[in-house]
Amino acid sequence: MKALVNFFLHNIAYKISALILACLFWYIVQGEEILEVNRRIQVKIKVPEDLAIRGPDIRFKDSTIRGSRAALGDFTSKYLEAIVTVPEGKTGQIRYRIDKEFLIHPFDNRLKLTVHDPYLSIYVDKKESKKVNIREYLKGVPADGFIIEKSIIKPKSIDITGLRSEIAKIDEILTEPIDVEGLSTTKTYEPRLVFKDMPGSSLSQDKVSVTLVLGEKKINKRFSSVPIEVLGSDFLTEVKPSFVSIVIQGTPGVLSLVKRKDLEAFVEGRELAPGQRYNKTIQVKIPPDTVLIETFPQSATIEVYNQKRL
Repeated sequence: MKALVNFFLHNIAYKISALILACLFWYIVQGEEILEVNRRIQVKIKVPEDLAIRGPDIRFKDSTIRGSRAALGDFTSKYLEAIVTVPEGKTGQIRYRIDKEFLIHPFDNRLKLTVHDPYLSIYVDKKESKKVNIREYLKGVPADGFIIEKSIIKPKSIDITGLRSEIAKIDEILTEPIDVEGLSTTKTYEPRLVFKDMPGSSLSQDKVSVTLVLGEKKINKRFSSVPIEVLGSDFLTEVKPSFVSIVIQGTPGVLSLVKRKDLEAFVEGRELAPGQRYNKTIQVKIPPDTVLIETFPQSATIEVYNQKRL
């Protein structure tokens, strides 16, 4: 034990000096060692209030920082931050070369920054607002026997703000898909608006109210050989053709009650001079809750004789 103590205490001053020198040399060597680290640069693009850019206002660039270990000691894995400021009134395609001059925080001049693919291209244009219509996007079909008679959208239109060149292309905005599969009653939805193609633009609101009004499904029914009458003439007349075919539309329940005698076809004969032949449009009267689809033929020839009606 005494020999071990003597070993450590022998020439103790020399040994301490040697240890200090070794530490000093190690620090110098480590400090002068050249290293490279990879960092991403987060580039924020700032434009005046009356301008906008196409795409996101934050972009990323890959970079490599080269320098001594001592100088690199302050860098962590966090992004480097840079700002590109577009001057007032400058529009169109603009190109910037990203370098350390754009960095927010001071950059040690002993370090070398290499930005891979350093050029940043941005398109700048005037910012404008425009009112556009909303259109519902329906997916599926209602239950059997029902149809969507109308849709009520509130609001019918909204304001969109963005690049003037992009806004000019938009006439309407769709809602997200509304599933109407099997729907059998009137229902109100609150779908979001689909707006993915123009980053940097904004909507005055991102949701609307859509009410789908359902009704019974309508069918068509044809009635042939409906006689044509001449109304309002004091003279004897002859109509060719003398019969017309009429197609009406309605719900199955309503049409099941309609008979041929419930339909009227006529031509207007008032103020038609006798001894003449005329071509007149055939008019029809149909039952309530039905819609006229077709009249065939659409017109008829009337011959007015000189002989008065008895």
